[in-house]
Amino acid sequence: MTIAALQTVPQQIETAAIAQVRPKILMVDDRWENLLATEKVLKPLKADIFKAASGNEALSLVLRHRFAIVLLDVQMPEMDGFETATLMQEHESMTGVPIIFVTALSKEEKYASRAAEIGAVDYIFKPINPDILKSKVKVYLDLYVQREQIMRLNATLSQSNEELERFAYICSHDMQEPVRMMNAFAGLLAENAEEAIDEDGRRYLSFILDNARRMQKMINDILTFSRVGREEILLEPVDCEAILRETLSEFEGVIQDSGAEVTYTPLPCVETSSTLVRVLFQNLIGNALKFQNGSQPPLIAVMAEKQGRYWRFSVKDNGIGIENGFRGRIFTIFQRLHRKEDYPGTGIGLSTCRKFIRLCGGEIDFTSAPGQGSTFHFTLPSGEAARPTRSGQQAC
Repeated sequence: MTIAALQTVPQQIETAAIAQVRPKILMVDDRWENLLATEKVLKPLKADIFKAASGNEALSLVLRHRFAIVLLDVQMPEMDGFETATLMQEHESMTGVPIIFVTALSKEEKYASRAAEIGAVDYIFKPINPDILKSKVKVYLDLYVQREQIMRLNATLSQSNEELERFAYICSHDMQEPVRMMNAFAGLLAENAEEAIDEDGRRYLSFILDNARRMQKMINDILTFSRVGREEILLEPVDCEAILRETLSEFEGVIQDSGAEVTYTPLPCVETSSTLVRVLFQNLIGNALKFQNGSQPPLIAVMAEKQGRYWRFSVKDNGIGIENGFRGRIFTIFQRLHRKEDYPGTGIGLSTCRKFIRLCGGEIDFTSAPGQGSTFHFTLPSGEAARPTRSGQQAC
């Protein structure tokens, strides 16, 4: 996908959103004069009108067209309106299409009840009030047009998202090698030519190394984000406590240097993706260690409790906190709340967490206040792979 193609995405979405969908109306009546009279009433509406003089002719039209609404006479020879409607609804194209029965029969409730059983949305009597008929038909036409526009917009958005994610994956994959080489050669230069470089040169070399590492981290994060949803998610029994312990061992150096205290209650085993749980703990524990003001050692508590069919996890810290006004940005990709000089990062981690966890049937949110720390909550379906232990928790 080229940059020029990316630039056309907003125009494609806008075109899909405002595209005019011209709906089709099917009128069925064995008396041609009734069809012509009804057509005259509905002609001002922005719709294509099809007329059928029998049930068989109507069924033939249903096979070839997709209608927004059907006006169906009840009393017809050979095949009455009730039988015609029943046969119509056997066709996939008629799923959800509103049918209005029009009749000169008795106004007994049994006929209206039968129409309702078949799935008719209305049952009106002749002689027809033109204004009422036009008003009712217009409502259903407007609903049809709105539904079609939403479906087209969703299809366009889905295609655009797939193209953008594919573009991000390809770019990130191709960028890995030159960044890796830049990082490697800068490292060799720092090791082997340190005495030949003056203080300014060493400072510039440090900038190169820092930025190369930051770029490599961003590329890896983009690749992780783009893979979520593109590859099949393997659901399996996952020991969340074991993964938390592994994650804490990865941060062992940072925990020791900062004097952090990390506590956790017994965590369950759930049927989910082990990669998801690892990504969640890596990001949430990493952020809890990173976003500190330095006035006190980090305190981090990880907990889980059963809520119906879900386990609700929480990761609580005593860090700098988050203003409520940033709630809309915190899970948006590339959105950073602080300068990278103060708190390094790519702005991709939490957006990856939310994207991944939603695919696995869960949700993520947070509660926070500036200077009072943050608590991130996420839910995971409990599944049926876990078994209860004596303590009431679950184990794999």
